[in-house]
Amino acid sequence: MDTRKPNITAESELWNRFRAGDRTAYTQITTAYINPLFNYGYRICPDRDFVKDCVQEVFIELWNRRSTINETQSVKWYLFKAVRLRIFRELPKWGRNESLNDDYQFTVEFNIESRLIADLEVQELSSKVKAVLNGLPSRQREIMYLRFYEELDFEQISEIMQISRQSVHNLLQKAYHNFRGEWNTLLLLLLMGEAKF
Repeated sequence: MDTRKPNITAESELWNRFRAGDRTAYTQITTAYINPLFNYGYRICPDRDFVKDCVQEVFIELWNRRSTINETQSVKWYLFKAVRLRIFRELPKWGRNESLNDDYQFTVEFNIESRLIADLEVQELSSKVKAVLNGLPSRQREIMYLRFYEELDFEQISEIMQISRQSVHNLLQKAYHNFRGEWNTLLLLLLMGEAKF
């Protein structure tokens, strides 16, 4: 059993207590998700103050609308979707010139390679893997982040990013393909480096 996955029953009960007006449940949700939401939002738009305001507004609206909010099987999914929508909606109101369309930059200092090559302690290879992952197009980076860091499923990712489930699958396959295309080169560099010793 994967202990990293949240207890869905406990999470649903916490969400329902919050919806009923339980401030302790609301505080628990806020405490559990404020940092992951900020980290996610900051990858979409690297303006700390703007993202903090968006996350705070999501939580304020959450409390104010608690009695009309539906049940959810995943609090994380619900909140990630709300923050992403808020960022895309609010950015023009801040007078920023950049628009978040398909060309937005999803920046992330990927540490995902530690999961992929956890038993290899090769800093040079690790750096090259990071460069490959960060070289992916923004949507592929975002999908990789949501899938591997946040452990969301395809349906949840499609809802958050407002694209079809098939598009999520296609973009993830393209990311895998891009990664695999570079992987042989990375392994060759590693082997050449070891041969020098």
